[in-house]
Amino acid sequence: MVLGGGIAGVFTAYFLRELGFDVVGVGGDVAYPLTSLVLTLSMPYGEDVELAKESLEIYRKFVQPREVTSVDIFPRWVTLPKLEVPHEVTDSVEGLRLGPDEVAVLTRDYLIPVRKVVNRLRRELGFASSYGFLKVEDGKAYVVAEGRRIAGDVVVLAAGYNNRALAEKAGLRLPLQPYECYAVAYAAWGKGWRYSVGDHVLGWYGRPIAPFMYVAGDGCGRYGQGPPANYVEKMTNLLRQRIGAALPLGLRVGYCEVGPHGGPVYGKHPDVDNLYVIGGLDGYGSMVGPSLAKRLADLIAGREEFDEFKVERYMAHMDFDPCAVSERHDWGSVILRKA
Repeated sequence: MVLGGGIAGVFTAYFLRELGFDVVGVGGDVAYPLTSLVLTLSMPYGEDVELAKESLEIYRKFVQPREVTSVDIFPRWVTLPKLEVPHEVTDSVEGLRLGPDEVAVLTRDYLIPVRKVVNRLRRELGFASSYGFLKVEDGKAYVVAEGRRIAGDVVVLAAGYNNRALAEKAGLRLPLQPYECYAVAYAAWGKGWRYSVGDHVLGWYGRPIAPFMYVAGDGCGRYGQGPPANYVEKMTNLLRQRIGAALPLGLRVGYCEVGPHGGPVYGKHPDVDNLYVIGGLDGYGSMVGPSLAKRLADLIAGREEFDEFKVERYMAHMDFDPCAVSERHDWGSVILRKA
């Protein structure tokens, strides 16, 4: 029984079915945007890079990802990161404005039509579009959806930013915290819109979504508080400093969750015999979600794998500020902390 129909949920169900399990899924609405999401291999930790590489190969079974140039901008004075992928260091990038004290690291990112993949798997796996609730009785988990009790030998909680709330309603705790993330869509001129940008000087990121269309954002906010005042004006100013003319078209509020270590968790809940969880993808489910789901399916099938993402490692760290943890995938926080 899989509760949650996003990247983590559908791929966990997909791999469990490949391993011979009968799977029932309750997925709710599909919340992903119509545009593609980014998969980057430019990350600080080798473990995350390997997960992203594996996810890329999984996606290629369903779609053909589109390659784009990735540009990470750093202050010249920092020790540049050791990358696990081919890259180039340069003083100038056509279409982007770099200062004399800045350098850029060029790699390749991949745009994934995640909504298309998730919808396809939900259809093939028979996911219901209803919403479910997690329940625990006599040490066993089950799901209630549309007034029905749905039991399973194994229950997987994969409900994204709702994981913690669903667990708490069932009397359980999880080392996960939800938060808000924001992005602004733009019409952009020049050539800068072609790049996937991680700006570790000005503190923003951006992705191309279509010719002359761009989306940019930064940071995180407390769940339920809404975007900061003048957020669009702030992002527009940052974007114009790098790529020139850009016209804001709209602001989107999204919801993510993260673990206390700044990254994802998966594994068996220590307090319930048949409950497993996967979450904390930190807005980067498009990168590590499929590969982490495969690890969870293997774990459920009895193929134990030891790594730093196991949920039991973090059960003592329940209460933390999701906007204060250093994100595992963010070069800026890692490099500046070392500096």
